[in-house]
Amino acid sequence: MMSRHKCTKSLYRSFLQASSVRYSGLALSEVSPIPLSHDSVNRWLSSSALRPSGVWNYSISY
Repeated sequence: MMSRHKCTKSLYRSFLQASSVRYSGLALSEVSPIPLSHDSVNRWLSSSALRPSGVWNYSISY
């Protein structure tokens, strides 16, 4: 099943690893390699049920 969201866990992880100051959906939409609105990022985050510890564990594995 294809996701209806353009934002993905991999894209979000890369953004968090590269960003040292700005962590907002707007910041991600501004630097995303694909056309992405900040609303799209917010909807994905709301529906993904990611916990901060899960994001951290996923990020440090790379």
